[in-house]
Amino acid sequence: MIQIVLVSFRATVRPRIALATSGLGTAHGGIGVVADLIVSSLEKDSDISTWEHHAFWPRFARIPAAVGRTLLGSLKPPDFVLYDHVDLAILHTIIPRLRPIPYAVFLHGIEVWRPVVGRRREALLGASLLLANSATTENAARVLNPWLPKAEVTWLGVKGQNEIANVVSSPPVGLIVGRMADSERLKGHDSVMDAWPLIRSSVPDAKLMIVGTGSDKHRLEKRVKTENLTGIEFCGWIDDAQRDQMYRSCRMLFYPSKQEGYGLAGVEAASFGVPVLGVAGTVTEELFPPGTGVVVAKDLSTESIAEAAIPLLRSAQYAQALGSAAAARVNAIFLEEHFAGRLRRALAPLLSVYEAVATNGTCTDLKKRNASVTAQVASAKSRQSPV
Repeated sequence: MIQIVLVSFRATVRPRIALATSGLGTAHGGIGVVADLIVSSLEKDSDISTWEHHAFWPRFARIPAAVGRTLLGSLKPPDFVLYDHVDLAILHTIIPRLRPIPYAVFLHGIEVWRPVVGRRREALLGASLLLANSATTENAARVLNPWLPKAEVTWLGVKGQNEIANVVSSPPVGLIVGRMADSERLKGHDSVMDAWPLIRSSVPDAKLMIVGTGSDKHRLEKRVKTENLTGIEFCGWIDDAQRDQMYRSCRMLFYPSKQEGYGLAGVEAASFGVPVLGVAGTVTEELFPPGTGVVVAKDLSTESIAEAAIPLLRSAQYAQALGSAAAARVNAIFLEEHFAGRLRRALAPLLSVYEAVATNGTCTDLKKRNASVTAQVASAKSRQSPV
C-alpha cells in the first residue's frame, strides 16, 4: 500500500479580528491615524473588520449607534476584539455575546491620566491585553490608577520619507501642528506665544505657522491681535499633502506639549529631518534621548522656551544637524513597519492558537492536526471568564 506524504506544509487559520474605533484617518485626529496603522498592520495575516463609533455625532445619537454597531458585529462573533480607546471598551462589559471573547485595549494618554472608575475600570481589568503607546502613558496612568494591569508598550510609527526637508536653506520658520481645544491648554500654544517676543528680539525675521483648528483657536487668534504678536500666522486645517509640504519648508517644530502620550506630530516632523523642541518630563525624552535630534526646554516658562528655540531659528546649520539625527532615529525605530512588528509581537500569544504547526505527516495526520487546532480554538474561547 502506497502512503502519500505531505512535506513542509503549513496549515493556518486566519483569526477574525474586530477593531472598535472612533474612525480611520487623520480626520479623526491621532487616534484615527493609529486605527489606520492597526488595520494595515494586521490585515495581511488576519480577517479584520471595523466597528466604527461616530465620535462627531451628538451624544444622544452616537451612543445608541455604537451599541447597535457592536451588537450587530457580535452576531457573527470575531475571535478577538481590539478597542482603540477605553471608552469603547465599555461595550465589552455590557454586551453579553462579547464577554467570552478575548480583547485588548489601546491606551493613548490623557484619557487614562485621571482616575478610571466604573465600567471603564472594569473594561481595563477584564482585558486580555493592554497596549500603551509609550512607557510615559503607562506610568502616568498608574500614578492615579495603581491597580492598572501591566501594559505592553507599543510605540507607534510614521511613513518613511523619500523627500526630506532641506533645513539648511529654510527660512527661520517655526511650526506648531495640533488641535487647539479649550480643554487641552497644555499643548504648548500659549507657552510659545509667551516666548515669541523674546524669540523675535533675537531672530527678527522669525515666523510661527500654526496648523490646526479647534474650540480654542479664536482665543489664541485674539491673543495675537491684542498683544501685537507679529510674525504669527494661523493656517487652519490642511490636508496631509499640505502638512507634509509645511514640514519640508520649516526649520523646526515647536512641540512643548505636556499632554502627549506619544506625540505623532513630533515623530512626523522628525521623519522629514526637522528638529523638534520638546519639554522636559514628557514623552519626548522617552522617544528621543539626548543626541537624537530634539532640544528640550526645561519647562514651559518664557525663558526656557526661548532659550531652546533661538539657536535653532538663528542657525540653519545647527538645525540641519539636529534634523538629520532626528530622521535617523525615526528611520531606525519609528516607521510604520516597526509599529506593525511591535503590534504583531504583542498580540502573538493571544492569536497563536489559530496557527497550525508545519507537518511532515500523512493526509490523515494533517486532518487530525487541523481538527486539533479547531479544538484548541474552542477551548481557548471557553476558558475566557465573563468580565
